[in-house]
Amino acid sequence: MVFTGEMARPLKPWLLLLAAIAGAVQAPVAESPGRLWVRIQDEQGRPVAARIYLSHSQGAPLIPSGSIARQSRTGEYYFHAGGAFQLEAPPGRVTVEAVKGFEYVPAKTQTVVVSDRTTAAALTLRRLANMPSSGWHSGDVHMHANHVPGALYMTMDDCLVLAKGEDIHVSNLLAGSVGVLAHVFDTEFFNDGKPDPLSTPDHLLVVQQEVRNVSAMYGHIALLGISRFVEPFFIGQSRSANWEDYPALYAPAMAAKAQGAVVTYLHPANKPEIPVGDHLAREFPVDLALGAADALDILSNMDEEAGCWMYYRVLNCGLKCTASAGTDSQMDQRRSALSGASKVYVKTSAPLSYAGWLAGYKAGRTFVSNGPLLWLEVEGKEPGAEIQLAAPRTLRAVAKARSVVPMSTIELVANGEVVASAAATENGTVAEIARELPLNRSSWVAARVWGPANRLVMNDARAFAHSSPVYCYIGKQKIAFPEDAKTVIAWIDRVVQDLETSPRFASEARRNEVIALFKKGRAYYEGIVRQ
Repeated sequence: MVFTGEMARPLKPWLLLLAAIAGAVQAPVAESPGRLWVRIQDEQGRPVAARIYLSHSQGAPLIPSGSIARQSRTGEYYFHAGGAFQLEAPPGRVTVEAVKGFEYVPAKTQTVVVSDRTTAAALTLRRLANMPSSGWHSGDVHMHANHVPGALYMTMDDCLVLAKGEDIHVSNLLAGSVGVLAHVFDTEFFNDGKPDPLSTPDHLLVVQQEVRNVSAMYGHIALLGISRFVEPFFIGQSRSANWEDYPALYAPAMAAKAQGAVVTYLHPANKPEIPVGDHLAREFPVDLALGAADALDILSNMDEEAGCWMYYRVLNCGLKCTASAGTDSQMDQRRSALSGASKVYVKTSAPLSYAGWLAGYKAGRTFVSNGPLLWLEVEGKEPGAEIQLAAPRTLRAVAKARSVVPMSTIELVANGEVVASAAATENGTVAEIARELPLNRSSWVAARVWGPANRLVMNDARAFAHSSPVYCYIGKQKIAFPEDAKTVIAWIDRVVQDLETSPRFASEARRNEVIALFKKGRAYYEGIVRQ
């Protein structure tokens, strides 16, 4: 306000004092913070770890001191807490949400923080299912504790809090190289292949190994069950001693298998085509045919239909392969894929052990999921099992799913084709299907679930689950589809074409050695075509 005339004159001292007092009375006074204390518990009142979303009515996310603030791909902030947490917060309404893997129904509550007081709240996480009670234990086969220079440094204590919060029973923490660096992270945590001493009976932390082909000629593999590291850790890495596309991944894979390990191909194709681009599992069909690979990550932060494309082709060529899942999480980054947001569930005997879990994994007693829990039985047999038939007949297949994220459809898949489907019910939380399937030839049968995008499907564009197959054989007939074998042969031929022109070989003898390996794998598929 601009004053004129008499009011424009300077105020007398006593008027200045009154004005100052009036201003002090009218000026807002910042309120003191309050303290929020939150307990996360199960139905029996026992403390449980969880992923926590904590927001204030003023719009700012809240993170307790000492916790790692993380951010989802949708921009939400979260952290992991081990049963309870506390923090100071400005007065106002606070929303607290707790999420714990796929077997617990998320819980949410609101409370009001009051200045200079402690406000207590409790969240109870109720089970949707108890998978370990029936022998199913979840795992993530592709986690990295530390993978980025200059980022956070994750300790095994940090990894355990996250594993418990995401309900990961077997955390495969892969030591491996990154980017253009000829450096391998996390070897200091290696415990000769045994679970880390911080592991609990229900949560195993096991440091294992990733072998990366940096040039994208072959792909990346996880070596699970090794008791000593395999060399080389990486190949095709320019500006390093391992600059060649030599050896092929077959060599470290077989060295690991000599230790009794299981070999998994990681993050395969993003689109179903003859392979071009980074991180494609280009050597996978060769190594599977030659006995150097056991599993494929058909769920791995990608297009799931594309991830299944080569999986279905090799199954249709009579090869067994475990359906696997890994997140390729970089736990030392605040915004990265979340560990355990894709899981592989393995049916194993009690008590949980790493050797037992790997045995079930290798045998194909698995299903993968980013939310839905999936069960399949064919004539009472679960994934990984064989059914021997004397003649063609009809088999009964039953698939069920339960989910904390909405599902749309449950499907029965035989030999890569959907043979039956049913819509999910109860707001997408329940899906069931039962069908009589006539089998006129040896076949594999699996179950699959689809669902829409959801904020709690953390790493993927939509909800998805898929079982490993039940293998059904009529007499001595193999599962063999010549057209699929021709597709795999074209895939291998494309890689051979790239090998013939690659500048990353020190000698023609080494180039020819790798080409001969690929042609040896190709011969298996040629046999399917001839049949």
